[in-house]
Amino acid sequence: MPAPETYYRTQLDKLSRPNSSGWMQGTCPFHDDHNASLSVHMVSGRWRCFAGCGGGDLIGFHMSRHGLEFRAAVLDLIKGAR
Repeated sequence: MPAPETYYRTQLDKLSRPNSSGWMQGTCPFHDDHNASLSVHMVSGRWRCFAGCGGGDLIGFHMSRHGLEFRAAVLDLIKGAR
């Protein structure tokens, strides 16, 4: 599995630097976002969209982002995320 910070930096545009708690902010890929409403945690891989798109873990993010079932998402992440 990729390190969360490495993964999210490849998947999201213009992530901020992590704050003291390890959270980075960026635009959400699940809606037309212009206000950086997405937060991702660089260690745990958790994510949360404050505009209502949801939240979860890195695997769930990858499933939603690429339209994959759980098993396919895990295999894709193990091989090297897109």
